[in-house]
Amino acid sequence: MSLAVYEETEKEIDLAYKELNKTKIEKETSYILSQLIMVMMGTFKDRLKSITFDTHDLYFDEVFITSNKNKTALLNWLKRMIGMYHPIDDHEFGKLKVDLEEWYYQIGGRDIVFEYRDTYLLKPKETAEILGVSTVTLNKYVKRGFEYIPNSSQNRIPKHMIYLWKDPVYAIKVQMLFQEKKLRNQTPEERLKEVIKELLEFQMKYGAEFHKDAFPELDGDEINAIADYYEWEDLEEEYLELKQKVYGERKNGK
Repeated sequence: MSLAVYEETEKEIDLAYKELNKTKIEKETSYILSQLIMVMMGTFKDRLKSITFDTHDLYFDEVFITSNKNKTALLNWLKRMIGMYHPIDDHEFGKLKVDLEEWYYQIGGRDIVFEYRDTYLLKPKETAEILGVSTVTLNKYVKRGFEYIPNSSQNRIPKHMIYLWKDPVYAIKVQMLFQEKKLRNQTPEERLKEVIKELLEFQMKYGAEFHKDAFPELDGDEINAIADYYEWEDLEEEYLELKQKVYGERKNGK
């Protein structure tokens, strides 16, 4: 994108929001999205094979796209596109990918898929060694949202995940996006079955029905070192909420 195009696009975005013209705002949002994907595909072709999304499923969230938050996002993406022409390391690339994914869902997108070059993917065992954890722990990370590509190759972990998982802000973002996608693509009944299965795994592992029974003597700082404690606790809370929702709907005949 040339400087002239950048400046003209910036003016068009400002004008669209000044006039509160929904049609123009949609047009500028579509333009930034398409340009962003095109620039990323061209700039990061050593990392990416493709970025795809179903345009038929993209129905803009009118409330969000007409908000100041989206205006700020559009102007920020313009600046970031200019910066993409300079070398970007795996950490910055990962943050760019996550931010695009987050924004895409905010504007109303349903699903966006990133396909990576095989040379950009690491083996799970190799990834675990770099992170200094066991493959069992890595599998737990995957269940929480650690990016994992279920392909026919042994290389399945994008290199940027090594850095994002150590980045407190983006590690949380990755997990939140993962949960959001699951909620989008799962019915409450499907998620309830999944939660029950995960709870059973904890119960069998610790030989206890509830998380407090498995860790009766832990409190304060000691509990902070037990990731299972918090994950199990969250699952129990989610189970009660889903159970009420699913059985409540059935009781009301929905």
